[in-house]
Amino acid sequence: MRRYWTFASAVLGMISVAFADPTPIEPSSFSTNAQFSVDSGAVSLASAAVATIEARNFAPGYSWLRIYFYSGPLSKEEIAGAMNGKVNSRWNAVIQLTVDKGLKVSQVDMSIPGHGCTIAPFEQEVRAFPQEYRFDGQNLRLKSKGSYVCDMKFMRIPNQKFEWNIDLTVPVFEKVRSGK
Repeated sequence: MRRYWTFASAVLGMISVAFADPTPIEPSSFSTNAQFSVDSGAVSLASAAVATIEARNFAPGYSWLRIYFYSGPLSKEEIAGAMNGKVNSRWNAVIQLTVDKGLKVSQVDMSIPGHGCTIAPFEQEVRAFPQEYRFDGQNLRLKSKGSYVCDMKFMRIPNQKFEWNIDLTVPVFEKVRSGK
């Protein structure tokens, strides 16, 4: 009987640890160094980033891994929101990676306010995009520097040159869907 109570106490202890509040994340976990530009005019500098992952609607087996870049450090409220999959709208650039079940990248999109483009639409560009890419489902390491001329004929405007320089290691959080 004594063994039973010892075992039961150990199990209850493990359960309480599993359901305890998550370990707080330090603001430095979101620090990054990134630069973005379009036609050398619209420039965005980033010192913090939040990464989320979200299953793609109507594309079973694929997810969007989005990295939201901010020009300044994140507040405690923004960090708490990020940990719950909520992103503050004050971002100044977004890189969106489409990943498959194996977390392999199949497309890359870039947005800065007023501009957006698929900067790696084909396999050759996707392979060339990262100089370093590691994603285990919880943490992302991404280093990428490059440029891409986006064909804007369909919008009847001149082509735009998108440039980026990214170096980050950040935690990734499950994105909260609208209506949840």
